[in-house]
Amino acid sequence: MTKTLALGLDLGGTKIAAGVVDSGGRLFSNVRLATPASGLSRDLAALFDAAHAAVSAARVSWKSIRAVGVGVPGAFDPKTETVWAPNLPGWKKVPLKRLLEKALRRPTFVEGDRNVQALAEAWLASDRPRNLVFLTVGTGIGAGLIADGRLIAGTRGVAGAAGWLAIDSRWRGEFGRIGCLEFVGAGPAVARLAENALRKRARSLIRTIGEKRGGKITAEVVAAAARQGDATARRVLEEVGSNLGRGVAGIISLLNPDVVVLGGGLARAGDFILRPLRRAARQWGQPLATRQVRIVRSELGEDAGILGAARYAFMKLEEKP
Repeated sequence: MTKTLALGLDLGGTKIAAGVVDSGGRLFSNVRLATPASGLSRDLAALFDAAHAAVSAARVSWKSIRAVGVGVPGAFDPKTETVWAPNLPGWKKVPLKRLLEKALRRPTFVEGDRNVQALAEAWLASDRPRNLVFLTVGTGIGAGLIADGRLIAGTRGVAGAAGWLAIDSRWRGEFGRIGCLEFVGAGPAVARLAENALRKRARSLIRTIGEKRGGKITAEVVAAAARQGDATARRVLEEVGSNLGRGVAGIISLLNPDVVVLGGGLARAGDFILRPLRRAARQWGQPLATRQVRIVRSELGEDAGILGAARYAFMKLEEKP
């Protein structure tokens, strides 16, 4: 094992993933823990546990780890070096870089999760695209932006807040809280539309599958019903996919990327989301830009966060004199 090693940490609202990665993109360990999401101290303890477990699982020593990269579910402000993670209680202006460097005794570099995921895709894709958008769609929506090979993070680290794209001319109060596209295009929108449909249509596999999985209707339940041929589930995913496509059309028209990569939990719905998304993007987007862009599902899946965080650490190491 001669290549440089970094530890990649992917902090999420529900899970923490950690792994040791070499400078060629090889993943040597992959550890996943639940995020306590019950306060900063417990979340940090779980993050430290995941870090040590990943190094142990890789069967390497801490001495061989050159740096630590971290993707966070929010924004990292480069001016104050603090993290804002709205879906985690207590994560407001958290000096995560300083805390991790003190605990792990390694140079630590923090960035938004959507940005590190975009870096992973650009790094490990076979064609190495220089202009790429990574759209992560789960509980929320964010976009990692790579332009001419460079990450666009913004002045205060909030560039790519795609959930706030306005695709509806009618204002709703929810838009001011989470953003228009996120309200109509993220995982909770799938669940909400499905529940509304069930009130009108008593018979659906959505209800049956939901009852078998604890009685809660989720995007995962709707996708499972769609795969089994349920018409209601497919209509719900068609509507959400079309909403996402209108947002993607704006991104494509503005940035003219080579590729838009769809990741996050909702990407697991596959073509039930991708087909209407592509159709709407082509209908609403700038014709020349939409004609040449590829819209694909992430090949890295759940590993994108770990790999991208490590990639960010390698890049920052290279910048050092």
